[in-house]
Amino acid sequence: MTVFDEFNEVKRKGLPQILVIFGESKEMVQELKSQLLTFVNFEPTDLSQSYYDLTPNNSDLALEDLESLPFFSDSRLVILENLVNLTTAKKTILDEKQLKRFENFLDNPSETTQLVLVLYGKLDSRLKVVKKLKAKATLLEAQELKTQELIQYFSHETSLPRPVLSLIAAKSNDSFSVVKQNIDLVQTYALGREVTVDDVEKVVPKSLQDNIFALTDLIFKGKIDEARDLVHDLTLQGEDLIKILAILTNSYRLYLQVKLFQEKGWQENQQVSYLKMHPYPVKLANQLVRRLQVSSLKKGLADLIQLDFAIKTSAAEKAYLFDILLIKLTLKKN
Repeated sequence: MTVFDEFNEVKRKGLPQILVIFGESKEMVQELKSQLLTFVNFEPTDLSQSYYDLTPNNSDLALEDLESLPFFSDSRLVILENLVNLTTAKKTILDEKQLKRFENFLDNPSETTQLVLVLYGKLDSRLKVVKKLKAKATLLEAQELKTQELIQYFSHETSLPRPVLSLIAAKSNDSFSVVKQNIDLVQTYALGREVTVDDVEKVVPKSLQDNIFALTDLIFKGKIDEARDLVHDLTLQGEDLIKILAILTNSYRLYLQVKLFQEKGWQENQQVSYLKMHPYPVKLANQLVRRLQVSSLKKGLADLIQLDFAIKTSAAEKAYLFDILLIKLTLKKN
């Protein structure tokens, strides 16, 4: 069950007296906050609702709202964002006196007041106030969704076909915020018509993983000039050679596994199930290695691992060492 499923259950039962939305995924916390504001029909002019993005200047006012009885309705909703005292961040918004006031509310919450906390980061479970909060509150922790959870979530939120969402998730490195941005991008590009896989390929920017697949394709085809140009372009875009090397090494490891699967006659769905990874890179790997030899992939993987060691222990320039290996990989016979 994802945090969005948990939130749907909260909405079904009704907002609890104290709700805490927190997590290290800022984008998902913000998405939950947005859904919360929609659910409660938040309106800044509604005197029964208060929202504070806490600062030292408004903290006393926020606490007064929390402690006060409602005047114009039967209940009051108070939403406090960024009460960093409760997280593992080494920052404070409330001073000791203010924090004591907040703790007093937790000890004796008014039946007419509902509190929602929106926090970015982990709760500091060592704190007495956090222990009290956990005992009293409903907690929603925003954790990054896995591939299939992402696809499932956005299949409910949009009308995009699952193959399209699957490709977007792969090209977005399964990042919730990037998936959301890329969905907006392809929908804008499609201008109301049904979005296709081709639209995703055309519009969604290439990830570093996509570029590494393109690089290995050039390597396997012996196109040394194009391969060197691509690496040069990636470094100009700010990508570090160590990171490129790490992804390239992992890619070779995947290629070798896929090639061994092919020789056993395994289908792509069997490979995906065994590897427990997204179908998209497995599909690309199957296309890339079809005409390659196991021995060639083993040698390439060994060379990449050796390069990683050389870069970390040699005084030679890493760009020079990487270029030498790139030439070696590209010009060798497969």
